[in-house]
Parts: sequence; structure tokens; C-alpha cells
Amino acid sequence: MKNTKKTIMTAVLASLLIVNVAPMLMSKTEAAGTNAQYNYYSDGTWWRIQTDLITILFPANGKKPMFLWWYSNDTNNIFVVKYKGLIEYMTLDYPYYMQKYEANALTIRERLQAKYAMYGPHQARIRERIWAYIGDALDLHPAYLPFSACQWNLTGPANVTRPDGVSYVAFNFTLVKAPLKFKFAENNVIIRCRFYAQEAVENVYGLYNYTVKAGELKMDLVVKNWQWNIDKLNHLFDVLQEEFNITAPKMQAGLALWTDMASINIEDMPKANSDANTTQQSAPESSAEETDEPIEASSSTMDIIAEGQRIQIRNKVATETQQLSIRARLHERFRLRFAKGSQTLAGFFDFVNTAILIDPATEEKTVVNVTAAYIPRGNHMRLFIGYPYFGNKTLEHDPSIGAETVQAWLPPYLLLMLVGATATIAIAIAAVKLRKKTVNVLTVK
Repeated sequence: MKNTKKTIMTAVLASLLIVNVAPMLMSKTEAAGTNAQYNYYSDGTWWRIQTDLITILFPANGKKPMFLWWYSNDTNNIFVVKYKGLIEYMTLDYPYYMQKYEANALTIRERLQAKYAMYGPHQARIRERIWAYIGDALDLHPAYLPFSACQWNLTGPANVTRPDGVSYVAFNFTLVKAPLKFKFAENNVIIRCRFYAQEAVENVYGLYNYTVKAGELKMDLVVKNWQWNIDKLNHLFDVLQEEFNITAPKMQAGLALWTDMASINIEDMPKANSDANTTQQSAPESSAEETDEPIEASSSTMDIIAEGQRIQIRNKVATETQQLSIRARLHERFRLRFAKGSQTLAGFFDFVNTAILIDPATEEKTVVNVTAAYIPRGNHMRLFIGYPYFGNKTLEHDPSIGAETVQAWLPPYLLLMLVGATATIAIAIAAVKLRKKTVNVLTVK
């Protein structure tokens, strides 16, 4: 009886040993190598930044801010994030971007009419006033500024070493020419990029710190001197007050960064090369008029996991945005991961859940929350990161791209521990069986 108990205890201890050791055997998150090389790729179509574990491409001619990357040598899963443009929108009853509330002249007229010209003795005159004022007196720009209709200046890449000795590869996309009604955006929209080959800590104006993992491409979206359509409505509201005694509250608005998330494989690189050189000759009035470019058209994205929420992209097409729930905890990252069915892939796109507003006169800095919404487009995701109205201040926000994975590994000392534990269990089980058997001993002469 005592031996049986000892055998069971031995087996239990061995099992506990395996339970504790197994997680270490099954996973290891690998970091990118410490040396980053950059050079031209694919006949000079792309700049390539490369370590032993990640490769990142961006257009060498700087025609548009878009990024391709893959983990190690897994070119069957090439991840794509493309910055499509900026969209001014009215928040109204929803704090996040909705396509039907883009702040263009037609939508603004419709909203004002619905609110002030649908009933009462002066509805016809009010409607005429709204239409005449917005149609003639206001010089409203379209709600959507498409980046493919702009010219960009690419500076870098170049190696930079911080005063604390941390090195990174730096480059910038600067919008230098925009469609006529967006002249104010020229030299005022910048995407500052930093690739870290080793883990580093960044300090954001002394407000907070965050850790950038090795192999991440960190970006700062900077928007300065934005001219808001809703700011041009103030005089119309004065007219409504003076002529019809209507007190109209100031309309609320936001600015959305539209990004596309897609994925291709190495056979689709000719289409990616074409996309890198594709630009628009004219700007659509609304994002709804935008058509898919070569990468989006050939994308094979199946699922996106947004902080635990699995979103089916393949064969799902919507026309209006759906909200993504972002926790309001200060300075957390919201991460979206590419996936195929039950398999989570290496590529991710994330962003901090707050943005910084900088007063150009005083340099005072304010932290504001951001929102997010998306539209599944059958083979890629349209993601809209929303920023609240910031007047004449400068907006800064920091998204990232990168790769992460969990790979099996088996260090020798853990292998020995596992083999020893397994052998102990086997011997214990055998011992129990033998004690229950009658053993006959034969003498051979």
C-alpha cells in the first residue's frame, strides 16, 4: 500500500513538473535582430528595411505613404497598411466617424435643413437661406483629402542615434502638393517614421513613456493648420439668429485618418509595384466614391482580431462604419492583428488610444482620446481613426506596424527535464502493474 502511494505521489509530482515546464517548451516570443539594413528593392521601386526577422517596404519615390512587411521569410503572408487620407466629419449623435456624416456641403445642408427648415412659418425662407449661403457664400472644401491625389516628399531613410545611444532608421513622408481646395494642407501633413532594431523607450513630451519593441516601425501622424468646414458656418448661424430668431449651437466635428489593412503574397508583388506608382488625377468629393487600388483589389485578408474581437473580412462587404470599442485607459495601445480562421498571423497594426494637441502659440500640450471605426470590404479592412475637433492646434498621433509570433523551442536542459519526468511516470506505472501480477520464474538448465 505504501509503495502504491509513493508511486502515485511520484507520478503526480512528475505531472506537475510537466505542467510547469510545458508552457516554456511551447512558446517563445522572438525579437528582431539588432542590425537593420536598408537598401533599394525590386528595381528601385521600394526602400527595404531588413533584419533577420522582419522586412519592411515603402515606396522609394515617396508617391504615397504605404507600407508592406513580413515576418522572417514568410512571404506567403505579406501585410499591408496604406494611409488613404483625412476625412472631416460631423460627430452629431456619434463620437466616431460615420461615412454618412462627412462634413461636405451637401451633408451639411441636409443636416441644417432637417433641423431648422422642416416645420414652422418660415421653413421655405430658411431653406432658401441655407442653400444660398452654403452654395455661394461659403468656400467649403470636400470632406475627404485623398493622399493618392497629393504629391509627397520622402526624406531619408537615414541612421539616427539619440543622445542616450539608442539608434534607429528614420524617414518622413511630407505632403507638399494637394488638390486646389486643400492648399492649406501643403507641408502641414507629415508622417514621421522610426524603425527600431532593438527595444527602446520613447518619451512623449514628458507626458508619458512607452516601450517600442524591436522590429517595430513607429510613426507619428502630424496635422497642422487644418481649415475646418464647420468653422465657416458661424456667420450662417448669426444670420439665422438675426433673421429668424433661431439659436443654432456650434456643430461638432472630428478628423479621421483612413487606413486600409490588407494582405498579399509574394506572387502579388507586381500588383504592389503598380500600386506604389498609382496616383489620382482628380480628388473625389467623398470617400464613398473611392475605388480600390491594386493592392486592395488583390488582397486576401480573411480576419482581423481587434483586441480580442474577431472581425470577418473575407466575403463581408458593408457600406457604413461600425464602431471599435477602445478602452479609455491612458496611453494604452489598441492592436489589430491579421488572422486566417483560427490562426493568428505575425503582422499587426496598432495605435495609442490618445493623441496630443499642441498650441502653436504657447506650446501647451493637451491629451485627447481617439476613436475608431471600420468597414469590411470583402478582402481588406477600411479603418478610420477619429480625432476630436482641435481648431488651430497641431495634432500628433502615433500608430505602429510590426510582427510578433510564438514559436516552439526546446532548450537542452528543459528537454532533459521533460524526458526525465516522462520516464519517471512510465516507471511508476510499470511498477504498479508488476505488483498486481503473479510472476513465474523459470529455471533454464
